[in-house]
Amino acid sequence: MKIGILSDIHSNSEAINSVLKNIKRVDEFICLGDIVGYGADPNYCIEKVKDLNCKCVGGNHDFAVVGKVNINYFNYAARAAILWTSRQLKKDNINFLLSLNKKIELKNKVFAVHGSPQDPILEYILDKNTASLIFSKFNFKICFVGHSHLAGCFSLDENNNQIDYINYRNGGRIEISKNKRYIINCGSVGQPRDGNPKASYGIYDLKYGIVNIYRVSYPIHLTQDKIINAGLPKSLADRLSYGR
Repeated sequence: MKIGILSDIHSNSEAINSVLKNIKRVDEFICLGDIVGYGADPNYCIEKVKDLNCKCVGGNHDFAVVGKVNINYFNYAARAAILWTSRQLKKDNINFLLSLNKKIELKNKVFAVHGSPQDPILEYILDKNTASLIFSKFNFKICFVGHSHLAGCFSLDENNNQIDYINYRNGGRIEISKNKRYIINCGSVGQPRDGNPKASYGIYDLKYGIVNIYRVSYPIHLTQDKIINAGLPKSLADRLSYGR
Protein backbone atom coordinates (compact mmCIF):
# COMPACT_ATOMS: atom_id res chain seq x y z
CA MET A 1 0.00 0.00 0.00
CA LYS A 2 1.25 3.47 -0.88
CA ILE A 3 0.09 6.71 0.75
CA GLY A 4 0.61 10.11 -0.87
CA ILE A 5 1.52 12.79 1.67
CA LEU A 6 0.55 16.38 0.90
CA SER A 7 1.05 19.38 3.13
CA ASP A 8 0.95 23.18 3.05
CA ILE A 9 -0.68 23.56 -0.36
CA HIS A 10 -1.46 27.18 0.51
CA SER A 11 -3.99 27.95 -2.22
CA ASN A 12 -1.45 27.18 -4.96
CA SER A 13 -3.40 25.42 -7.70
CA GLU A 14 -0.47 25.19 -10.12
CA ALA A 15 1.66 23.41 -7.53
CA ILE A 16 -0.97 20.89 -6.42
CA ASN A 17 -1.88 20.08 -10.02
CA SER A 18 1.76 19.51 -10.92
CA VAL A 19 2.22 17.25 -7.89
CA LEU A 20 -0.86 15.17 -8.64
CA LYS A 21 0.18 14.83 -12.27
CA ASN A 22 3.62 13.65 -11.14
CA ILE A 23 2.30 10.97 -8.80
CA LYS A 24 2.13 7.69 -10.69
CA ARG A 25 0.05 5.62 -8.30
CA VAL A 26 -0.97 5.71 -4.67
CA ASP A 27 -3.75 3.93 -2.83
CA GLU A 28 -4.78 6.92 -0.76
CA PHE A 29 -3.70 10.39 0.31
CA ILE A 30 -3.31 12.19 3.60
CA CYS A 31 -3.18 15.97 3.84
CA LEU A 32 -1.35 17.62 6.73
CA GLY A 33 -3.14 20.95 6.65
CA ASP A 34 -2.77 24.52 5.46
CA ILE A 35 -4.71 23.91 2.29
CA VAL A 36 -5.31 27.67 2.19
CA GLY A 37 -3.43 30.87 3.00
CA TYR A 38 -0.89 32.94 1.03
CA GLY A 39 -2.09 31.99 -2.47
CA ALA A 40 -4.99 33.05 -4.70
CA ASP A 41 -6.87 29.77 -5.32
CA PRO A 42 -8.33 28.73 -1.94
CA ASN A 43 -11.64 27.30 -3.18
CA TYR A 44 -9.96 25.35 -5.96
CA CYS A 45 -7.41 23.80 -3.60
CA ILE A 46 -10.00 22.83 -0.98
CA GLU A 47 -12.14 21.22 -3.65
CA LYS A 48 -9.12 19.37 -5.06
CA VAL A 49 -8.38 17.93 -1.60
CA LYS A 50 -12.05 17.01 -1.18
CA ASP A 51 -11.99 15.23 -4.55
CA LEU A 52 -9.06 13.11 -3.36
CA ASN A 53 -11.28 11.85 -0.51
CA CYS A 54 -8.24 11.86 1.73
CA LYS A 55 -7.78 11.98 5.46
CA CYS A 56 -6.96 15.57 6.33
CA VAL A 57 -6.02 17.61 9.40
CA GLY A 58 -6.38 21.34 9.81
CA GLY A 59 -3.46 23.74 9.83
CA ASN A 60 -3.10 27.14 11.46
CA HIS A 61 -4.11 28.98 8.27
CA ASP A 62 -7.10 26.70 7.68
CA PHE A 63 -8.37 27.37 11.18
CA ALA A 64 -7.52 31.07 11.12
CA VAL A 65 -9.69 31.77 8.08
CA VAL A 66 -12.70 30.24 9.87
CA GLY A 67 -12.04 31.98 13.20
CA LYS A 68 -10.55 29.08 15.15
CA VAL A 69 -7.05 30.63 15.47
CA ASN A 70 -6.40 34.27 16.38
CA ILE A 71 -4.99 36.10 13.35
CA ASN A 72 -2.79 38.27 15.60
CA TYR A 73 -0.49 35.24 15.72
CA PHE A 74 0.45 35.88 12.07
CA ASN A 75 2.68 38.45 10.38
CA TYR A 76 1.26 41.21 8.19
CA ALA A 77 1.37 39.35 4.87
CA ALA A 78 -0.12 36.19 6.33
CA ARG A 79 -2.90 38.17 8.05
CA ALA A 80 -3.72 39.96 4.82
CA ALA A 81 -4.00 36.65 3.00
CA ILE A 82 -6.13 35.13 5.76
CA LEU A 83 -8.59 38.03 5.67
CA TRP A 84 -8.71 37.95 1.86
CA THR A 85 -9.23 34.17 1.87
CA SER A 86 -12.05 34.36 4.41
CA ARG A 87 -13.95 36.63 2.02
CA GLN A 88 -13.48 34.28 -0.94
CA LEU A 89 -14.50 30.95 0.54
CA LYS A 90 -17.71 29.22 -0.45
CA LYS A 91 -19.95 28.10 2.41
CA ASP A 92 -19.32 24.41 1.74
CA ASN A 93 -15.58 25.00 1.88
CA ILE A 94 -15.85 26.95 5.14
CA ASN A 95 -17.75 24.02 6.61
CA PHE A 96 -15.08 21.64 5.35
CA LEU A 97 -12.33 23.57 7.12
CA LEU A 98 -14.43 23.74 10.28
CA SER A 99 -14.83 19.95 10.20
CA LEU A 100 -11.11 19.14 10.13
CA ASN A 101 -9.56 17.30 13.06
CA LYS A 102 -6.12 17.89 14.55
CA LYS A 103 -4.61 14.39 14.21
CA ILE A 104 -4.67 11.43 11.84
CA GLU A 105 -3.94 7.97 13.23
CA LEU A 106 -2.90 5.28 10.77
CA LYS A 107 -1.90 1.67 11.46
CA ASN A 108 1.21 0.51 13.33
CA LYS A 109 1.73 3.64 15.44
CA VAL A 110 1.88 6.02 12.49
CA PHE A 111 0.42 9.47 13.14
CA ALA A 112 0.08 12.70 11.20
CA VAL A 113 -0.42 16.27 12.43
CA HIS A 114 0.16 19.73 11.04
CA GLY A 115 2.54 21.12 13.67
CA SER A 116 3.53 18.59 16.33
CA PRO A 117 1.87 15.99 18.56
CA GLN A 118 2.31 18.39 21.47
CA ASP A 119 0.65 21.33 19.73
CA PRO A 120 -0.92 20.08 16.49
CA ILE A 121 -1.67 23.53 15.12
CA LEU A 122 1.09 25.95 16.07
CA GLU A 123 4.31 24.21 17.18
CA TYR A 124 7.25 23.96 14.79
CA ILE A 125 9.71 21.06 15.06
CA LEU A 126 12.90 22.75 13.88
CA ASP A 127 15.69 21.40 16.07
CA LYS A 128 16.88 18.28 17.85
CA ASN A 129 15.89 19.58 21.30
CA THR A 130 12.25 19.94 20.28
CA ALA A 131 12.36 16.60 18.47
CA SER A 132 13.84 14.92 21.57
CA LEU A 133 11.02 16.23 23.74
CA ILE A 134 8.42 14.97 21.25
CA PHE A 135 10.04 11.54 21.05
CA SER A 136 10.10 11.29 24.87
CA LYS A 137 6.47 12.32 25.37
CA PHE A 138 4.71 10.47 22.56
CA ASN A 139 4.74 6.83 21.54
CA PHE A 140 4.82 6.62 17.74
CA LYS A 141 6.86 4.83 15.11
CA ILE A 142 6.45 7.60 12.54
CA CYS A 143 4.91 11.03 12.93
CA PHE A 144 4.37 12.93 9.71
CA VAL A 145 4.31 16.71 10.18
CA GLY A 146 4.07 19.85 8.05
CA HIS A 147 3.97 23.53 9.10
CA SER A 148 7.67 24.41 8.73
CA HIS A 149 7.69 23.95 4.92
CA LEU A 150 11.09 22.27 5.32
CA ALA A 151 11.52 18.77 3.89
CA GLY A 152 13.52 16.72 6.37
CA CYS A 153 13.60 13.89 8.89
CA PHE A 154 14.47 13.57 12.57
CA SER A 155 15.25 10.00 13.63
CA LEU A 156 15.75 8.54 17.11
CA ASP A 157 17.97 5.46 17.42
CA GLU A 158 16.46 3.51 20.31
CA ASN A 159 19.70 1.59 20.89
CA ASN A 160 21.70 4.67 21.90
CA ASN A 161 19.08 7.49 22.05
CA GLN A 162 20.93 9.42 19.37
CA ILE A 163 18.87 11.86 17.31
CA ASP A 164 19.90 12.62 13.75
CA TYR A 165 18.49 15.04 11.19
CA ILE A 166 18.67 14.83 7.41
CA ASN A 167 17.63 17.68 5.12
CA TYR A 168 15.68 16.55 2.05
CA ARG A 169 15.58 19.86 0.17
CA ASN A 170 16.38 17.99 -3.05
CA GLY A 171 14.19 15.00 -2.28
CA GLY A 172 15.38 11.59 -1.14
CA ARG A 173 14.60 8.20 0.35
CA ILE A 174 14.04 7.27 4.00
CA GLU A 175 14.28 3.57 4.82
CA ILE A 176 12.35 2.87 8.01
CA SER A 177 14.47 0.89 10.47
CA LYS A 178 12.98 -1.34 13.17
CA ASN A 179 15.33 0.24 15.72
CA LYS A 180 14.43 3.85 14.97
CA ARG A 181 11.51 6.23 15.33
CA TYR A 182 10.86 9.11 12.97
CA ILE A 183 9.47 12.62 12.64
CA ILE A 184 9.16 13.20 8.91
CA ASN A 185 8.29 16.41 7.07
CA CYS A 186 7.69 15.82 3.37
CA GLY A 187 7.85 19.55 2.67
CA SER A 188 5.38 22.05 1.27
CA VAL A 189 3.44 21.64 -1.94
CA GLY A 190 2.65 25.32 -2.39
CA GLN A 191 5.28 27.41 -0.60
CA PRO A 192 8.62 25.65 0.01
CA ARG A 193 11.01 27.42 2.37
CA ASP A 194 14.12 25.26 2.13
CA GLY A 195 15.74 27.14 -0.72
CA ASN A 196 14.30 24.87 -3.40
CA PRO A 197 11.28 26.47 -5.10
CA LYS A 198 10.01 23.15 -6.49
CA ALA A 199 6.82 21.72 -4.96
CA SER A 200 7.49 18.99 -2.40
CA TYR A 201 5.50 15.89 -1.46
CA GLY A 202 6.01 12.36 -0.14
CA ILE A 203 4.94 8.77 -0.73
CA TYR A 204 4.94 6.30 2.14
CA ASP A 205 5.27 2.70 0.93
CA LEU A 206 3.97 0.56 3.80
CA LYS A 207 4.91 -2.75 2.18
CA TYR A 208 8.61 -1.92 1.91
CA GLY A 209 8.87 0.55 4.81
CA ILE A 210 10.14 3.43 2.67
CA VAL A 211 9.24 7.11 2.51
CA ASN A 212 10.27 8.88 -0.69
CA ILE A 213 10.28 12.68 -0.89
CA TYR A 214 9.94 14.21 -4.34
CA ARG A 215 10.40 17.71 -5.78
CA VAL A 216 8.40 18.83 -8.80
CA SER A 217 8.64 21.94 -10.98
CA TYR A 218 5.48 23.96 -11.59
CA PRO A 219 4.70 27.21 -13.46
CA ILE A 220 5.58 29.58 -10.61
CA HIS A 221 5.00 32.70 -12.73
CA LEU A 222 1.32 31.83 -13.13
CA THR A 223 0.89 31.52 -9.37
CA GLN A 224 2.74 34.81 -8.85
CA ASP A 225 0.54 36.62 -11.38
CA LYS A 226 -2.60 35.38 -9.61
CA ILE A 227 -1.33 36.55 -6.21
CA ILE A 228 -0.51 40.03 -7.52
CA ASN A 229 -3.76 40.33 -9.50
CA ALA A 230 -5.74 39.39 -6.41
CA GLY A 231 -4.22 42.34 -4.54
CA LEU A 232 -2.36 40.13 -2.06
CA PRO A 233 1.03 41.28 -0.73
CA LYS A 234 3.67 41.13 -3.47
CA SER A 235 6.12 39.48 -1.07
CA LEU A 236 3.95 36.35 -1.18
CA ALA A 237 4.56 36.13 -4.90
CA ASP A 238 8.25 37.03 -4.80
CA ARG A 239 9.22 34.40 -2.23
CA LEU A 240 8.01 31.56 -4.45
CA SER A 241 10.88 32.16 -6.88
CA TYR A 242 13.45 31.55 -4.14
CA GLY A 243 11.77 28.85 -2.08
CA ARG A 244 11.98 31.01 1.04
